[in-house]
Amino acid sequence: MARKRITRRDPEEELSKFLRHEPGQGQETRKLSSQLTSLKKERRRGLLTRLGSIMAVCLLAIAFLTYYVSPLADVSTVMVLGADDLDGKSMVEVAQIKASDKVVDALRGQKKISKKLAAKYPEVASVTLSVKGLNTLNMQVHERKVIGYIKDGFSYRKILANGELGTKSLAWSEVDHDKPLFIGYSKRVALKTNLKIFNSFPEYFKKQVKMLSGNTRRKTQMIMVMKDGNVIIGNTETIKSKVKYYNSIKQDLTTNSVIDMEVGAFTRPLTSAEKKAYGLF
Repeated sequence: MARKRITRRDPEEELSKFLRHEPGQGQETRKLSSQLTSLKKERRRGLLTRLGSIMAVCLLAIAFLTYYVSPLADVSTVMVLGADDLDGKSMVEVAQIKASDKVVDALRGQKKISKKLAAKYPEVASVTLSVKGLNTLNMQVHERKVIGYIKDGFSYRKILANGELGTKSLAWSEVDHDKPLFIGYSKRVALKTNLKIFNSFPEYFKKQVKMLSGNTRRKTQMIMVMKDGNVIIGNTETIKSKVKYYNSIKQDLTTNSVIDMEVGAFTRPLTSAEKKAYGLF
């Protein structure tokens, strides 16, 4: 039986492949070393940035906690802005804001405070809280739009956009005379009906209305006294579609007149008694 030939590997030859210097090998080694150095620097910068961020957050938290437990964080003054007709002191009491309260807690409870005031005062739509200085709390009241005023005995009250009446009774000098006056409305149903119709009128027409009277002969009747001295009588079912003719009709009038739009449209001069009744004298 023939013996297998055994070939020995030369160790030097095997090692020479790893020890042999190849052209460009040093450049690659230096490039790799440079990349490793840059990577270490980048990691170090990232670590320092994270540590700095953590320290900044901790310092801010400590500063906030220090402020929160100090008397400087207690509400010192509440300034009520934007509600000239309402009593600011009463509003603060309704909002239940006390001097011992924290400013931060009041700001967090802004929605709750806004709901309380809106429920108490019909003219309040919402409230926004802000801080002036360290512990002065500003309460900015956003009021509902005023549509007009209703006579209530010897005083007047606001009629708000949602159909509700304002809280405070106003003197004649406190009334915005650019807004229409609603008189003779003893029933809230009639007031709401006429208010709804009035709100549906074009803006240019609403600005011409001086007064709406609830002293009508029929429930379906609507009477409007205009700023130019004319009086419009209409039907609550059809008046909305007829007011667009008013500007063209009044151009042909030579004196203050009644413009009856209940059935068709005709005009006649106002009598002295009617002028007195409607305050046109």
